[in-house]
Amino acid sequence: MAHPNFISNARTLVVGGSSGLGFAVASGALANGCKVHITSVTSEKLSAKIAQLQGLYPNAHVSGSVADLSNTETLQANLQSTLDAAVKETGGPLDHVAYTAGDSFPRNTLADTTPATALSAFTVRYLGPLLIGKLVAANPGKYLTSAASSSITLTSGVLGYRPMKGVSPTIGVVGAVEVLTRGLAVDLAPIRVNVVCPGYVYTELVQGMTGGSEEGLAMIKAASLTKETPAPESAAETYLFCMRSSLATGQIIKIESGGLLV
Repeated sequence: MAHPNFISNARTLVVGGSSGLGFAVASGALANGCKVHITSVTSEKLSAKIAQLQGLYPNAHVSGSVADLSNTETLQANLQSTLDAAVKETGGPLDHVAYTAGDSFPRNTLADTTPATALSAFTVRYLGPLLIGKLVAANPGKYLTSAASSSITLTSGVLGYRPMKGVSPTIGVVGAVEVLTRGLAVDLAPIRVNVVCPGYVYTELVQGMTGGSEEGLAMIKAASLTKETPAPESAAETYLFCMRSSLATGQIIKIESGGLLV
C-alpha cells in the first residue's frame, strides 16, 4: 500500500498565519492538500497574504480572519469568532490548529520591569493557546474533531533553554507554554497537543532583530551545528509532523539546528 498523506483535505487553522513561521506552516499545509484558514492583525495584510497563497496554490482552499489577540478584554471573543469563521470557511469542524502568533517582547530591562510589563508578554503567547483549549473543551466536536487524528500545535522558543542577557523579564512565557502543552494534552485527549520549540528561524521578526545584515545572518549560522540559514519552510515541517503523527502528544519538539550543543 502506498504511504498515505495523513493531512490531505484536513481542515486547518493557522493562528498567526500571515507572516513568519505561520505563513510557512500555511503554505506547507496547502502544499499537502489541506483547507487552510489563517489570521492576521490587519485586513490589508490578510488580503495580501491570502492572495499570495492563492498565487502559489491556484486550486487550493484558503481563507482568513482578522484577529487582534493583544487585548485581554477581547481575546476570547476574537478567538471564538476566528474559530467560527474557520469552521464555516473550511466546511466543518477543524482537524488541526497551529498556533504561531506572537507579538514582540517588551524591551524592558530587569531593573525597569513592572507587573504590567511582565504580564503583557503572556497575552498572545500563553492566554491565546489556553483560551483555544477552553473553547474546544467547552464545545465538544464543534471546533475540533475529537479524535487522535486531530491536533493543536503551539510554539515556544529556545531562549527558554539558553537565555541571553536581558530576557528574564519576559522569557517565563516560554516555559509556561510548554507546561500548558502537557496539561492540554491530558485535558483534551484524544485530541493531541504538542509544542514546537524553534531556535533562530530567519523570519521577518528575526531579520528585524539582526537588521537584515550579513553579520547578523553569519551570527545565526555560527550559533548552530548545521551552519545553514534556518529557513521558515524547514521549521514548518515540524508543525506538519505534529499534525500527521497520531502518536505524538504532549511533546516538546526542539528544532534549533543543534544550537543547544554549540
